[in-house]
Amino acid sequence: MIDEKELADRLADAASAQDNLLPRALSDDLAAGRHRLRRHRLLTGTGVIGGAAAVAVLVVGMTSWLTPNASPLPADPPVAGLSQAVDVKAQDAAFNATMRNLLAKHFDPNRQHLTYESGPFEVNHQPGQREATGRAGWKIAGQRGEGELSVSVYGSGTGKDCGQYEGLKCHSVPMSIGGSAQIGRLGERVELKYQQPDGEIVYLSARPLFANNSASGVHGMGLTDAELMSFAADPQLNLPPMTAEEAAEEEALKAPVPDLREVVGELEAVLPGGTVDVHHIDEVNGNYVVALDWKKGPLAATIEFGVDAKLRASTCVDQLSVPECTTENLPDGKTVQYHEGARSYQEVPKYVMGATYTQPDGDLVSVRFLYPGKTLPAGAATKEQVLELVTDPVFDK
Repeated sequence: MIDEKELADRLADAASAQDNLLPRALSDDLAAGRHRLRRHRLLTGTGVIGGAAAVAVLVVGMTSWLTPNASPLPADPPVAGLSQAVDVKAQDAAFNATMRNLLAKHFDPNRQHLTYESGPFEVNHQPGQREATGRAGWKIAGQRGEGELSVSVYGSGTGKDCGQYEGLKCHSVPMSIGGSAQIGRLGERVELKYQQPDGEIVYLSARPLFANNSASGVHGMGLTDAELMSFAADPQLNLPPMTAEEAAEEEALKAPVPDLREVVGELEAVLPGGTVDVHHIDEVNGNYVVALDWKKGPLAATIEFGVDAKLRASTCVDQLSVPECTTENLPDGKTVQYHEGARSYQEVPKYVMGATYTQPDGDLVSVRFLYPGKTLPAGAATKEQVLELVTDPVFDK
């Protein structure tokens, strides 16, 4: 019999092996090492990963490219103390009870239809990913099948879009408490999305078949627009309040993001005479990365520049996706991690120069140069220029 540790190790190895089965853009390798590390921690139980993060993408200059691994993954959250864990557990139980009462209040006041075999509404407390999700079954007397109501409340990011999963066409409906909700219908299916005045976002979908629980659906669920809107506007529909520690962590994720003009300007100042074109910018949950093409005559390099909030800061090895980094003590007292050498990315030889610098407030700045070939070309950036760029005070805000 395989014990739990051996099983976890095999699962982690299998997950890591998937990285080599799918094509990946060269610049995406910045996140690949971190991706494998997070998955290994998840599978072996040594870390926690939250729900999917919303990614805001700005495309500037050259043709954009994005792949599933384009954004750095979040770091593991700190472990809560015992008293906080107890408080959060009580909060979550109270929230689950509130959600069930609100669903009954607005859709099933006689409590004839709603069921909860799929478990409670669960709250994600990770900073930058505050949300609660849950599902309820919907049964109708005399029918063998079961429908489904899915509800999410988002405190961070934008959440699901109306029509994103059901393929519905949604339209705006004004709300009595301000703003507009998006509602879409197709047959028995319906979706709603609404941003409440306090900024939290409510998403609800109803479908006649609860596929996890039943092989057949129901007909005649009868949820009206008025009921959907009343539910979304209910003043009791709120995420549990953040603890002091959660509020501090949420604030810590708001590390100042450098202005794109500052990034380009500093590159041009440190590496004069070249031209810079921006591929893309990703910013998600305290991680910021911009990928650029730098050219000077026949010389070309891909440059990746990033700033990660303290809670999302990774190691130099994971951040740059390199086998090792060395510590460099600079004359001004700053300490950086540095890597240089030839590597192959998707069997394409590249020469890598990169560094990371932890700012006094704990935020991490990183820069990585990728040159084609196995040797550093003439006229390439020097080690001193790489270190000057990663420690530039303009990025310390």
